Amino acid sequence: MEQREVDQMAREQWDQLEHPADSAPSGRAGGPAPEHENDHDPALDTDADQVGRWGLFGPRTVTWRVHSDPLIGLATLRALTMQVLHPEGMANVFATARRVDDPWDRLQWAQRHIGAVIFGNSIEAAMTGARLRAVMGQVSGYAGNGDDFRGDDEELVLWMHCCQVASFVEVTRRGGLPLSDAEHETYIQEQLRTAAVWGLEPDRVPATRRDLTRYFRRMRPQLRMTHEARAFITSVIAPALPQLLALTQRNRPSWAPVAGLAWSSLPNWARSMYSSVPGDGAGSLAPAATTVALHSLRDELHLARH
Repeated sequence: MEQREVDQMAREQWDQLEHPADSAPSGRAGGPAPEHENDHDPALDTDADQVGRWGLFGPRTVTWRVHSDPLIGLATLRALTMQVLHPEGMANVFATARRVDDPWDRLQWAQRHIGAVIFGNSIEAAMTGARLRAVMGQVSGYAGNGDDFRGDDEELVLWMHCCQVASFVEVTRRGGLPLSDAEHETYIQEQLRTAAVWGLEPDRVPATRRDLTRYFRRMRPQLRMTHEARAFITSVIAPALPQLLALTQRNRPSWAPVAGLAWSSLPNWARSMYSSVPGDGAGSLAPAATTVALHSLRDELHLARH
């Protein structure tokens, strides 16, 4: 299949990203799942793909609930602000970006590919994973210790994956998506399927909340606030001339004025790396205020969607 056909498939998948939330039964996108669905074994949804219906996941999985939530776009941006804190991971984040101070193209690219894996069939998921691995395989450079690295190194891909998993479930749940602790754990376990698409071995991927916490603790000494990372984060927290940018950046989502919530929703250890604390705006909110703001934004986006 030619590259332009792959791109067309990705664009079509992007256009359909909200379909599962709009067509799902009541409670799927923003409310609790029907009681009988919570008793369903998520692994059984993969069987439906044998007749061409679902791919890695299905409408009864926790993954579909999380990724159909109105806050998933902000959660994706939060994942990007985490990923850029890894000096080598920074190169992967911007492998397809035109500039480091414009987060919206990179956000749209990430959502398109993640959406294809989550909501697409098995073929679309496999093709998306192959394309992403090919892009990352073209990234190379020298790490801070002088060693050379490639974008598809397992440790870098694992960092990208863990930032996404943590951000998706933490932001949506904090913003009001009703998930129990058990469902939170189920989501992380389900994401082992996504990790396999990215080329990771499941036994190397954190499969519980405790494992994920330990992983980030282990990675913290390797993280740095580089000039490029600061430029990206600043463009999210306090973009220059926001009204002018709104006219020139067509990919800006409706919630762009409060995009700073992606930063303020990060863990304290991540936010502490940005020495110049924003003076105002969504990026300067305290944890409690951030939670309230996420709830409010989720309600507004839910109303706009329907």
